[in-house]
Amino acid sequence: MPDPDIPWPTCNIPVLNKAERNASLLAILAQRPIGPFWVFAYGSLIWNPAFEPAETRHATLFGYHRSFCFWTMVARGTPERPGLGLALEKKSGTRCQGVAMKVDKAREASDLKALWTREMYSGVYQPTWVTLETLDDKPSTFPAMTFVADPSHPQFCPSLSDEQRAYVIAGACGRHGTCADYLQNVVDHLRQVDEPDSELENLLVAVRQLPQRVGSA
Repeated sequence: MPDPDIPWPTCNIPVLNKAERNASLLAILAQRPIGPFWVFAYGSLIWNPAFEPAETRHATLFGYHRSFCFWTMVARGTPERPGLGLALEKKSGTRCQGVAMKVDKAREASDLKALWTREMYSGVYQPTWVTLETLDDKPSTFPAMTFVADPSHPQFCPSLSDEQRAYVIAGACGRHGTCADYLQNVVDHLRQVDEPDSELENLLVAVRQLPQRVGSA
């Protein structure tokens, strides 16, 4: 039985239609700074970006952190047993390290369409222009677009404890596999790009210790 202390969602996931996704993309393009279109990847986009980057850079985003902060009831969970999805949350004093990916100018229209089709399924993400810092060659800053959690969206979940997050992740499985396997993939790929996340690694340890764990985290 689900933990009664967890505020499980009671709503269905709204799905954006094609016109709504296109409007979202046009809105972010209207705010676009001058220069190349960079995407900041902090989760599964690192190993499955939905487009072929023209260039990649290690980058740091200040004032945001990774968080399993929204309900997923299709990809990594079900309406009966929801899982949690990973997004960025704005939080002062924090930072998130990830990979900046440059969209090839020649394929920009098709690549951004593919990216929006994948990421803007329900609108739980807010596409947002941010400033990244990189030390790959020399210290520099540059603008990039990334996907930030929308706290007003019905999928966004209230603040959960580490124990509650571990419980939810350990027991959830959806169309694309288990929530625990997704967490494992994020941890593994962050290590591979030399950007380990200690909070997610601690969360993975907690998930592995739970008896109701599904999958092979």
